[in-house]
Amino acid sequence: MKNILAIFLMLLLVSCGSNNHYIPNPVDQMIKSMKNEKAYTIILDDMDVRSDDFYHKYSVLKESKSGEFSNSETEWLLVDYNYFKANEGNLGMQIVTKDSTGKVSKVVAPAGYANYVGNSRYGHWQGSGSDRFWVFYGQYAFMRSMFGLGYYPCYYPMYNNYYSHYYRTNRAFYGSGFRGSGNYYGTSSANAKKRNPNFFERKARNNNWSSSRRTASSRRSGRGSGFGYGK
Repeated sequence: MKNILAIFLMLLLVSCGSNNHYIPNPVDQMIKSMKNEKAYTIILDDMDVRSDDFYHKYSVLKESKSGEFSNSETEWLLVDYNYFKANEGNLGMQIVTKDSTGKVSKVVAPAGYANYVGNSRYGHWQGSGSDRFWVFYGQYAFMRSMFGLGYYPCYYPMYNNYYSHYYRTNRAFYGSGFRGSGNYYGTSSANAKKRNPNFFERKARNNNWSSSRRTASSRRSGRGSGFGYGK
C-alpha cells in the first residue's frame, strides 16, 4: 500500500512539473548566442496570441567585428505572459542593443536610435532648422526600412530630446507629443499602424487577445526553447 501511494505521489509531482515548465526567454537566448558580435539591435517586429500562448517575432541586425552587417528575422517564438505584457506597447521598437564598446542595453527606444541614427559613420542630417531629418548613406539605406523610418523619419529635435534626456538616463523613449498628441513610435503610434497593418487587423479579429489568461500562459511545456532566423 505504501509503495502504491509513493508511486502515485511521484506521478502527481511529475504531472504538475510538466504543466508548469519554465518558458525560456528567447531574447536572452539571442543575447547569449551573439556574444561574439561587435554590435547588434533586436527589434520587436510582431506579436500574436493563440489560445493561451503568447508569441513574438523579432528582426535582428548584427555587426561583426570585421564591420560586416547582416540582418534577419526570427520565426514565431513562444514567450511567457509577463514578458509579452511588458512589451505590448513596443511594436517596432528596439528592445535590446549592444554597442561597439560591448555594452548591452535593454532600454526601449525607436529602432536604430542607440547605435546608428545620429552617428556620422552611417548618415547625416538633411534640411534645416526643426525640419532636419536623418538620412542614411547609400550602403546603409537598408536600415531606413528595417528601422521603420520610411513613413515617419527621425527629425533632429526629437532625436536630440531622446539623446539628451532619455538615452543618458536609461529611460524608454516613444517620441511622445512630437508634432501632435500621443506617441510617435511604439504600438499606439500611427507609425506602427502604417508599417504593420497586418498586426492590427489580426489583433482586431483575435478574441484570444483580450480573453487570454495569465495562469494558462505560464503552463507551457518545453516549447519556445529555441529560435530560428530567416523564417
